[in-house]
Amino acid sequence: MKVEARLRAFSAVARHGSFSRAAEELYVSQPAVSKHVAALERELGVRLLERGRGGAALTDAGRRLVDYVVRAEALLASGRRALADPGEGTLSIAASGIPGTYLLPRPLADFARDNPLVEIDLRLSTSGGALELVRAHEFELGIVGGLSPPPELTSEALADDEVILVGPPHLGGRRLRPRELEDLTWISREEGSATRASLEAALWQIGVTPRRRLVLDSWEAVKRSAAEGLGVAAVSRFALDEELAAGTLAVLDVRRWRVRRTIAAVYARDVPLTPPAARFLEQLRDRLAQMS
Repeated sequence: MKVEARLRAFSAVARHGSFSRAAEELYVSQPAVSKHVAALERELGVRLLERGRGGAALTDAGRRLVDYVVRAEALLASGRRALADPGEGTLSIAASGIPGTYLLPRPLADFARDNPLVEIDLRLSTSGGALELVRAHEFELGIVGGLSPPPELTSEALADDEVILVGPPHLGGRRLRPRELEDLTWISREEGSATRASLEAALWQIGVTPRRRLVLDSWEAVKRSAAEGLGVAAVSRFALDEELAAGTLAVLDVRRWRVRRTIAAVYARDVPLTPPAARFLEQLRDRLAQMS
């Protein structure tokens, strides 16, 4: 197990660029992390990290090794999950806000009904945060929108999504001019949200620079604030069925506003999914195909 500890320590330092942050992630002391990395360097006969006051940076040898270590970590994590009975184990999913809030609850409920011995572990984050959780092997599957995964992860498109600009009903029914758009408050989620990234790209494309912004921590808060007339928001079409049907929000007519993205599943490259994850992903594919 010494080899595993050394590889985990090196991988954590490589991710964070810091021995102290790696120690926090691994729940060990910073000297222990340093000891494991130094032992790995002695065993391989190469220097993997350059230490400095600003943190730790990968050497050329470290950059060549890190992808192999990440893959080995993923294989080990997957192997541990696979040791459970195929009808048992854990389905671990990190999801960004839109799919985690609006697309996954029903498929997860169906899966739980059909697989009562499988524990479901769902973590909601931004798209960037969900990718990092899968990259660190804390979660086996990521369901995210819009962001490209790092090379050690595989991305599989599940559904096309459209980001719609919405606001209170009195703004609907007419084309809004750029100056009007700039005078409105633009409501969004925090940095790291793929919808936020899509919004920034769309604003640049249509030539609008908002004077006021409001950042909130959930899509429900974003939608409610827009419905109450506090501003406008760019939201996935998957999140808007109830509000549009009830007339509490209106889709705004903005010239050149065409924002599309993809909802995707991400998982470790070249690492087999455990039986629960493979079964759930297949069910999710089928469900989203029926919605398109």
